[in-house]
Parts: sequence; structure tokens; C-alpha cells
Amino acid sequence: MESIGRTRMNLLLLKRQIHVAERGLELLRSKRESLVREFFTVMDRVVESRGQMEASMEQAFSSLALALGMEGRAPLRSAGYAAQRSLPIELAERNVWGVRFPDLQYPPVARALEARGYAAWGVSTYIDEVARRFETVVELILRSITVELRLKRLGTEIKKVTRRINALNEVIIPSLTRQMRVIRQTLEEREREDLFRMKRFKSD
Repeated sequence: MESIGRTRMNLLLLKRQIHVAERGLELLRSKRESLVREFFTVMDRVVESRGQMEASMEQAFSSLALALGMEGRAPLRSAGYAAQRSLPIELAERNVWGVRFPDLQYPPVARALEARGYAAWGVSTYIDEVARRFETVVELILRSITVELRLKRLGTEIKKVTRRINALNEVIIPSLTRQMRVIRQTLEEREREDLFRMKRFKSD
């Protein structure tokens, strides 16, 4: 512990530092509570999102199996080449409680029948159903990435805030309190000594 001058001024400074540290501790605890609440809310969304993704993928592969059985590989491959496209995705950031969250931004994945690149009369409803189902899967995956990145960032921030709380609660505030106690004891001893000397002076 760094030694400081045992004066009334330093005692007042330590009191102020302890007050600021305790106020900071209170704010950090409030922030952590808010982050933890948000963490569990997002966790529920992650679970829901994964369930939707699994159900959607199961439907998509079922429709693919049906289309393969009814149409064969060649029409599916041809429709796939015609429907392929690039999907622009941007990574933006949102700021909540001073925490930056990644946020994927992209245009709608699901397309109308005429927007898929092949002639509507040239493909069967089985093939178009495959395209629709897999576009839904892609959209759910992208949505899930955003939610899971948010969950990961929340977990990281909760750990960081918890470390700061522990540092204040277990190291900084106790150290300042010990220094203040030492100074107060020293000042009390000096007061007793001064009082004793004054009594002796008067008695002399």
C-alpha cells in the first residue's frame, strides 16, 4: 500500500475517493443487472431461433427430396444456376448501455417467383417450393447470426463489468478504507498527545 501523508486534508481526499468508488460500484452493479437481464432475454431468442432454423431446414430438405424424386437432378440443377445471386451483407454496430453490438444488415432473402431468375412456366411447383424453403433457411441463419453475436458480446461485457466490480469491492475500496483508518488513528493519537501536553503545560 502506497504511503501518503497522514493529514486531515488527505483524510478528506480519501473519504471523497471512497465515495466516488462506492458510487462507481453502485453504477457498475446496476449495469451488470441490466446486462444480465438482456443476456437471458437474448438467450431465449437464441433458443427460439435455433428451433425455428432446425424446423425450417427439415422442411427444406424434405421438399428437396420430394423434388428430386418427382423431377430428377437436371431440372433442379438448372433452376439452381438460374436462381443464384449475390446477397450484400453489411456489418453495422448498435450501442446499448455503452456496449457496441454487431448487427447484420441485408436485403430480404425471400423472393417472389418471378424474381428467381427462371421462367415460372419452366419449373414445377416442387422446384419452386425448394427455392422458397431454402431462402427461408438462409434468412433464419442470418437472423440467428445477429442474435448469437449479440449474446456473445453480452457475455463478454458481463465478465468485464464483473472484474471491475471485484476490483473495486475487493481491492480498491478496502485499500482506501485501510489508509483512511490509519490516518484517522494517527490524527487521534496526535490529538491525545496535544491534549496531554496542554494539560502538563497548564499544570506547570
